[in-house]
Amino acid sequence: MQQCFLGVKTKMSFTGLRLEYALEGSTNYIAWKEMMEVVLDDNGLKEFVDADVPKPTDAAEAEAWQKKIAKCRRILLEGARDHIVSSLHGKATP
Repeated sequence: MQQCFLGVKTKMSFTGLRLEYALEGSTNYIAWKEMMEVVLDDNGLKEFVDADVPKPTDAAEAEAWQKKIAKCRRILLEGARDHIVSSLHGKATP
């Protein structure tokens, strides 16, 4: 997502989906999945839900990987209602 501030375009970070797009359960899963794929792709994180991305062995790359995993988890958790979030507690990867 691009945001223009004083004529300078900057990449916006994800701050949450509108409440009507939050995952409720099976009733809105298809629409939620489509929205999440767009948000994750826009944030360069879609690969983390499409496939198992192994943790790199290089320390700097491993740190960047961990930050991406954390951001992906945050986006997914922010996009789900509380009763769904509680069932995701303790999952190691998105």
